[in-house]
Amino acid sequence: MSTPETLATLCQAPRGEDGPVFDAPWQARAFALTLALHDGGHLSWSDWTAALAVEIAAAPDRDYYDCWLTALEKLLPRIGI
Repeated sequence: MSTPETLATLCQAPRGEDGPVFDAPWQARAFALTLALHDGGHLSWSDWTAALAVEIAAAPDRDYYDCWLTALEKLLPRIGI
């Protein structure tokens, strides 16, 4: 079982010198959508990080943003979107 510290490390987005690194436009859009849902009061950070941590733990070899998108897709119906 992973410790909270391990999961927190796994949940860190890839970063370059100037901030997050996106390999494709869809990654940036998924990231922006998550922020917009939070800013709009539809999604709490604790719910988001828990969902993302579950996806990463379930498939640690999967691409980070694939895990991100899967977590977002699973959360949308739960928050009524």
